[in-house]
Amino acid sequence: LGLGVHSPFLAGLGDLPASALASVPFLTHAEPANALSVPTWAIHSSSVIEWVIAMGGMWQWAEASGNERWKGVTWAMLPLHASGIAACTYHFFYNSPEVRYLVDWQAGLTLVGNTALAVAAARVALSNGWGPSELVPGFLRKGEQAEEETPAAFANAAALAAADPSRSLSLPSEALLAAKVLASTAAVAYGIKYGSLALDLPFEPSVPASAALFAAPPLLLAASYAKRSSGAEGGGPTAPSLSMADVKKYGVAGTVAYVLTEVAFWAVAFPVAAAAFYKTAGHWPDLGSNA
Repeated sequence: LGLGVHSPFLAGLGDLPASALASVPFLTHAEPANALSVPTWAIHSSSVIEWVIAMGGMWQWAEASGNERWKGVTWAMLPLHASGIAACTYHFFYNSPEVRYLVDWQAGLTLVGNTALAVAAARVALSNGWGPSELVPGFLRKGEQAEEETPAAFANAAALAAADPSRSLSLPSEALLAAKVLASTAAVAYGIKYGSLALDLPFEPSVPASAALFAAPPLLLAASYAKRSSGAEGGGPTAPSLSMADVKKYGVAGTVAYVLTEVAFWAVAFPVAAAAFYKTAGHWPDLGSNA
């Protein structure tokens, strides 16, 4: 095809011409050869955006149906969201060896997230009357008649919405949602790819900085759902915090998500604190000395 490194394609939409970038004064860095293209960044960013939307959908359905176990699905999706952020952070630093640890975190979070989702899905299925016998296809079950009926979850959601309109699902039109996702994806893809050229950060990779970028979005998202979980959304300064009872309510999925959040917090807090100590004292903390 005659394409080289960073050759403009898709009429320049897939990779802007170098001449166009050179005319922007605040883009002080040149892209490395392994920088992702706009379509590749779009795939990464849209995956993260759509996943966050799906998490919100699970939470809304829990409130509409009255089945709190669907909130466990939202919490179980959190490790996989963090896995996606780990990949994006790694690419933001142009796959630098200094932040190679993010690849391991991505793999580990994917394993944890898939396991948590399997457990959360099983809890939802069991709460809706599912049994192991349903693993057998219907046409192989003897003595059973196939019946068309409204699933209990949908019937319950309709009844709850009728009694309390605030429980009804408020969903945008499919066209509007698709337009928002496309616009957000394009903004994030172009923003990260070319906005990073105005920063020194991606070209000076460090563990503390990468850990902060990696952990901040999942922690903020977890804090948001913890607040909603405690019924404190929009509350005042005395709003209750997330308790262990809230965590246990969402079963194994909630426990895994809580533990992961705590681990991520300390994984970020300690390196950042150590880096601040180094900048102040001129040496790293000596954990083996009481002096």
